[in-house]
Amino acid sequence: MRQPSPSAIERVRSLAATATPTAAALADNPDTCFNVRGAVDHAGRVLLWVAEHHPLHEAVREGRRTDLGPRVDIDLSALRRVGRLSTVRARMWCQAGLAEVPPADRRSAALAVWEREPDEALLAAAKRRREPGAPVLLRAVVHRVMYHTYDASGLIEGSAFALARPHPITAPAEEIIGRVNDRYRDELARAVGRVRGAPRGAAWLWELDARGATVWVGAADGTGAALVRIPWSRPADAACQLERAVFDFLADDGPQEAADAASTRHRRCRRREGPAGG
Repeated sequence: MRQPSPSAIERVRSLAATATPTAAALADNPDTCFNVRGAVDHAGRVLLWVAEHHPLHEAVREGRRTDLGPRVDIDLSALRRVGRLSTVRARMWCQAGLAEVPPADRRSAALAVWEREPDEALLAAAKRRREPGAPVLLRAVVHRVMYHTYDASGLIEGSAFALARPHPITAPAEEIIGRVNDRYRDELARAVGRVRGAPRGAAWLWELDARGATVWVGAADGTGAALVRIPWSRPADAACQLERAVFDFLADDGPQEAADAASTRHRRCRRREGPAGG
């Protein structure tokens, strides 16, 4: 039985919202990769923060006579901490056209990068009139995305990727994941242990969305790790409902079937109510 999950494009778009660029190469010289820093903005464009004379910036300046700018290949990685290690839960390879961020958009672009890479040097890159020697913000419009996760892979055309949006609860979900993995892993392991057919072992919350949770379980018998999908009884429409679904699952004492685990009891949220703090 297929477990309730987001569509592939919604899942990948939400993963991209939490991912960071790690490397980039010019399409006409793919063997030369550059380490990059940046983020993905609200419209699905990849933002890169580079030094003024970085090869990617030089390519943009040389390619300003064309409408589309230089073609680049960009690697994105979405990480998840498992124990003391950070592991890649999703990789995306973007084929894109690169250009400098227009002056009017530099501040919003710098703020998007700041969420991933807080650095005072971004203040210089955010100015409408950039000073000589200041870092540069570049923006890549995605033409095609190839993705690979532990349980899926595929290709998404750039037009569809740009039209998609991360699910509104993506950011709160990341906060809840961090809190559960930091403070409630024993409860999580016990809850997953009640799911019939699930392996027993150390557990970490891996993915969390409106339709359910995916838990990484390192089997105690040494047979390796497994991903266990825990569907909600109905989609969570707000961050407070998502939080309740997670903690109802952690607190439930009854055995659960893998196909309909976590029959959480969503209650309507009050308007002023939001995710609880740590």
